[in-house]
Amino acid sequence: MGVIKRILLVFVCVLLFVSLLIGNVFLTFSLSLDKTNIQTELSPVLKENFINGINLNSFIDSSYPVMQLHCQTNSEFILENIYGEYTLNIPCTIINQGSDEIFDYVLIDFIENFYDAEFDCGFLDCLEKTGSPLFLISAKSKSYFTNNFYLVISFSIMLFVFMFFLVNKKSNLFILSGILLIISSLPFMKFNSLFSLISTNIYLDFISIFFTKSYVVFLIMFLFGLVFLGIGILFKIFGVGFFISKFFSKKSKVPKPFLNKKKN
Repeated sequence: MGVIKRILLVFVCVLLFVSLLIGNVFLTFSLSLDKTNIQTELSPVLKENFINGINLNSFIDSSYPVMQLHCQTNSEFILENIYGEYTLNIPCTIINQGSDEIFDYVLIDFIENFYDAEFDCGFLDCLEKTGSPLFLISAKSKSYFTNNFYLVISFSIMLFVFMFFLVNKKSNLFILSGILLIISSLPFMKFNSLFSLISTNIYLDFISIFFTKSYVVFLIMFLFGLVFLGIGILFKIFGVGFFISKFFSKKSKVPKPFLNKKKN
């Protein structure tokens, strides 16, 4: 029976490790797809690269003289067919501030519209229907990854409870879990910096957005691992202390057979 329990324990530990890794990926994606983070990280990608055959920065620079001329008699300029079917009314107050302000205005509006868009379909169906990788940086995608993170964490908690019945010493439960949490967090320590080193085209630039919060996930899981490890070590210390105190308490109770002996 002991051998079976040990085999089961190894199997559950492997499952827990894989579960934690997958959970870390989903959490990284969920945190990285925060709206503020998307606006910050996607802006330079769209500025320096081509989307649907258009370089936004070059497009605005080439259209700027036309915009200025148009604004002499109008209050806004309609920017049409940029990034496919996307159309935007730009106030002339923005245009008069220069091409950089126009770029920021267009980009923020574009990202917000796409990020907050309502999609009446499932995640995979939407990805197929939209035919655009930009769907992956929408609020719907963030919700998808967040929900999957909670599912994986729930599964991890079930494995943790199952481990409780497999370990002989309960303090080892926290030590094992802490070690697995720490090891599973380590790959996420350098993900973001790795992408910044190898990012040479728009596809890698786009993928790197999903890992911008990887170091935050590393810190969260690493700290949780240290907490679990610390709890396990404390249990062991107090367990040893309890054993020592129990041992000496037995030694102090020495029978005294002659105290009650009758005198002749």
